[in-house]
Amino acid sequence: MPSLPRIYPDANVYLDLITRNEDINKSTGEERWRSAVGLFDGIFAREAEMVASPLIEAEVLCNGNARLRRERSIKVRERLQTWFIAPGTIWVDIDRYLVREAVRLRDAHGSQHEKGSKPFGATDALHLAAALRAKCDYFMTCDEGFPLGRIIDGMKIIRPDIVWQEKLRLETE
Repeated sequence: MPSLPRIYPDANVYLDLITRNEDINKSTGEERWRSAVGLFDGIFAREAEMVASPLIEAEVLCNGNARLRRERSIKVRERLQTWFIAPGTIWVDIDRYLVREAVRLRDAHGSQHEKGSKPFGATDALHLAAALRAKCDYFMTCDEGFPLGRIIDGMKIIRPDIVWQEKLRLETE
């Protein structure tokens, strides 16, 4: 049986779902929050493995919009709780060696962003380094400061999308 794709979703993917971001995902043509739903549904259905770091958790849980939505919605509160305690999540800690790798990545790939956008910064470089440490197949983001469409050390940098073989689901009456 082939191994599951390993995915590191950037903080904006979580936040797109929480805030129901209606901007269009340029890869799927659907609203960004819907792309995020598809990604997380697949991860929780064990179609893919999710990788996270404490930095992702902090960015999502400390975000002002996420905090407001958490206070107003039981569903958002439940999602926020399950994302960061899910038993299948692969955690990558941040240490000095990861910081050095982040600096290397920023130096090597910081200029490979979409025209008109700001290059990725220190926090983003740490996310990339964490994803590489976990041997991710995909780093998923809507941040155009990343080198979208590129492959770094075997990991593809793409917008959120289905990257596993979808299964036929038969409806029963």
